[in-house]
Amino acid sequence: MKPAFRAFLLVLASVVTAQQARAEEWRGLKPLSSTRADVVRVFGECADKVEQCEFTFENEDISIGFAQPGNCHGAPADTVLLIKRVLRNAMTIKALGFDKRRFKSFDPSYPRNMGYRAYVDEKSGLLFKTLREEVFEIYYIPPYSDRRVCPLYYGDAHDLLSVMFAHVFMIEFVNCPSAAVDGERVSIDADYPLTGQRLQPTWYTTGGRIVAGQGTKKILFDTTGLAGKVFTVTIEVADGTGHVAGGSCTFNVAATKN
Repeated sequence: MKPAFRAFLLVLASVVTAQQARAEEWRGLKPLSSTRADVVRVFGECADKVEQCEFTFENEDISIGFAQPGNCHGAPADTVLLIKRVLRNAMTIKALGFDKRRFKSFDPSYPRNMGYRAYVDEKSGLLFKTLREEVFEIYYIPPYSDRRVCPLYYGDAHDLLSVMFAHVFMIEFVNCPSAAVDGERVSIDADYPLTGQRLQPTWYTTGGRIVAGQGTKKILFDTTGLAGKVFTVTIEVADGTGHVAGGSCTFNVAATKN
């Protein structure tokens, strides 16, 4: 083989490999390329130096994971590692513009045969879950060939897509701040499994005012006028089968410091 032709083949192979390993991006953000600064610029969120940032955008709940010394040694701190979108209103694969021919699919649920399918494109790192052909959760991670920089963080990407049903639907926890100051607006959130069902969360309080987030997993709570009081915030979630799960948390509100 002539040297010039061999060099041409090497260049062609590198181009093809680069194309195959191109990560999927969302709103200009791309795992292992974008940074926390990019997220702040695009959304005005995630300025705090935390490993995982969550916020609401339009009709979606967004979660973005960042590289930190304890979770990834192969990428600079604050590099975007993962983007997760939870759609409050599920959409068809076609409406999202995804070509099913790109993906390998499998049943991610336990028990099986409940109408779920998971779709994985290892070349781009795009993954999503469906219930009865409607997408309710989307993940953006690096292509398979690039995940070696953080092997413990990514593990088996298929695990991200699992849908596990407990015998009884439960609220895993409700997270209140350890304390608050009168007049402060605080975030309170609940954690429960997302299975693509039409869950209906409702929040109640013994004082204060919910100013945002009713009907979602996370609310913004106004503590104005609650100085010196202890009160409870409760969430109830109906799972569509007649069962309602509940959880609550309690915290104190201190007077404003002069």
